[in-house]
Amino acid sequence: MNSVLQCLSATVPLARYFLDGSYKRHINATNFLGTGGILAQAFGDLIRVMWSEQYTFVSPITFRDAIAKFAPQFKGSDQQDSQELLGFLLDGLHEDLNLVVTKPPPDNNEDDDMMEKMPEHMASNLAWEKYLLRNSSIIVSLFQGQFRSRLQCTSCKLTSTTYNPFMYLSLPIPSHNQGISLSACLDEFVREEVLDGDDAWFCSRCKTRRRAIKRLTLSRLPDILLIHLKRFSFSGPFRDKLETLVSYPLRKLDMRRYLPSNENKAPAIYDLYAVSNHFGGLNGGHYTAQVRNGYRNQWHNFDDSRVSVCDERAVVSKSAYILFYVRTTVS
Repeated sequence: MNSVLQCLSATVPLARYFLDGSYKRHINATNFLGTGGILAQAFGDLIRVMWSEQYTFVSPITFRDAIAKFAPQFKGSDQQDSQELLGFLLDGLHEDLNLVVTKPPPDNNEDDDMMEKMPEHMASNLAWEKYLLRNSSIIVSLFQGQFRSRLQCTSCKLTSTTYNPFMYLSLPIPSHNQGISLSACLDEFVREEVLDGDDAWFCSRCKTRRRAIKRLTLSRLPDILLIHLKRFSFSGPFRDKLETLVSYPLRKLDMRRYLPSNENKAPAIYDLYAVSNHFGGLNGGHYTAQVRNGYRNQWHNFDDSRVSVCDERAVVSKSAYILFYVRTTVS
């Protein structure tokens, strides 16, 4: 929890929104998917205390009690997964701050057929606009992007395309060697997949199950790009932690080649500003955070109540678990 909170506190546009009190005007107390504003209020109180410089350290007990009402698994003192906590927290804040009070009914399938005939960028924008009719919050604005998933029948070439929002990219680590690059993980994530045999796709034109190609594209990128490295693998009944060193850029992560090439999107260059690290094994371990202080141009290591300046070269390590990137044009 401490690790994730330090990284989110360092997310300046989010912190600013809570520090200036903007969130209070946006609390959706009637959304049954949220906490009635309890989580948003507790997070806002905590961010204000963390930024006040009144204390050398803060114990987030009140905040933990608030999130435990929303996600009871975080109630005790057992170690939990920081990525799961981050997902629950951002989902909960979104529902508490969702500006949409009355959601429109779901679409019908006729719209899907119409979108399939549109140019890709138009279909992507339309799908996003439809999503915003039901989901509109600071969390969506900052953290959410969009996947485009396309299936194509290898026999008749019929395509079926879906657009879905994402909060973070959960990347496989395709190598058990000593080291691999973040771009190799991204390449593995978007690699074409063949669906055949038991996984064959039912083609509506062929009226039977057919071999199909599945292609995943990032059709929209958020201002704050969260990248989760899947270090915990499942092999049969066993779990394992991958200690592979994934090298990632601290500056100028270029995501343009993962976007459709025919579109003029917002700049897709990112700088790293925080890392949530996991040390140890599956049954026990320890989380820390490394955060860049933009004003001093320094990296700091947060280890529970201890804070120290750390060398920039130490930011890339085998312990990196969640990477926090910000678009270079965001101030």
